[in-house]
Amino acid sequence: MPYTIVEIETPDNLPLFGLYNKINKSKTILINVHGTASNFYENYFMVTLAESLEKEGISTLSTNNRGASVMQVYPHAGAAIENFEGCVLDIDAWIDYVLSQGYKNIILQGHSLGTEKVVYYMNKGKNTKKVNAIILLSPADSYGYTTEQCLNKKELGELFEEAKMLVSRGDKEVFLRKKWLCHGNVLPKGAGSFLNFFNQNSELSKVFPLRQGKNLKMYQNIKVPILIAIGDQEEYTVIPVKEALVVLKKENSLSKCFQLENCNHDFEGREEELSKIIIDFLKENLQR
Repeated sequence: MPYTIVEIETPDNLPLFGLYNKINKSKTILINVHGTASNFYENYFMVTLAESLEKEGISTLSTNNRGASVMQVYPHAGAAIENFEGCVLDIDAWIDYVLSQGYKNIILQGHSLGTEKVVYYMNKGKNTKKVNAIILLSPADSYGYTTEQCLNKKELGELFEEAKMLVSRGDKEVFLRKKWLCHGNVLPKGAGSFLNFFNQNSELSKVFPLRQGKNLKMYQNIKVPILIAIGDQEEYTVIPVKEALVVLKKENSLSKCFQLENCNHDFEGREEELSKIIIDFLKENLQR
C-alpha cells in the first residue's frame, strides 16, 4: 500500500499530520480520529482495516488531532493541554482536505476519546452533511470515568482548586501536581485543559453521558448510520458494557452495535474480526 504522510493546517493555524492510503479512482474514504494521547500510527487495528478496505476500493486517512501525544513542541499541542472543543476545527480541516481530493462518501471513525470527538463534531461541525456514516470504536464516557471512577470528591476538589489557582496567574499549561495522573489514571493534565474537560457542565460532560443511562442528546441528534464496536476488557463506559450497548441502541435507532468477547480496548488480536464487521456495515449502508 502506497502510504503517504500528509500535512494540513486547521483554521486556527495548527499543523496536523496524517497517514493517507489513496486508492486510485476511489470516491469513498474512511477518516480515523484517535483517542487520548494517541496518534495516527498507534491505532494498530488500522493496519488490518486499511488493507481490508483497500480490497474494497476504499481509501483511508489515519489522522492526528490536537490531542496527539501527551505534549508536543511542534505543533504546540497535546492531550495534556488541549481544549476539547478544538476537535471541531481538527475534523473540519481533515474533511476539507478529503473533499479537495474529490471524495464523495466520507466515513468518520473515532476510537475511545475519538468517539466523543466524532459525536461532538456531528453536532457542531461545518461539514456534517458531507459525512455518510460514523463508526465508534470502544466508545467512552471520559468525563464520567475520570470524575466518578478515578477521582474521589476530595481529590477532585483539590485538583479544581489547584487548576483555578494556576489559570488565575496565567499558568494554564502547568501540569497539576495534586494527583499526577489525573486524567483517567493514565495522563497528567495542564490546569486549563483539566478545567475544560472535567468542570461541571463542560462540553465533554454532555457528549456521551453513558453514566446517566439515558438522554444522550448529542448522540440522538446524529442522522446517519452508526456502527459501534467494543470489547469486554478495559472499557471506559462507566456503566457495564452490555448495559451501555442497550442504551446506545435505544438512544439512536440508526445504530448497530457489536461486542467482541475476550477483546481489549484496542482490539488486539481481533483486528480481522473488527475489519469484517466494519466492511459488512459499509456494504450495507453505503452506495458507491
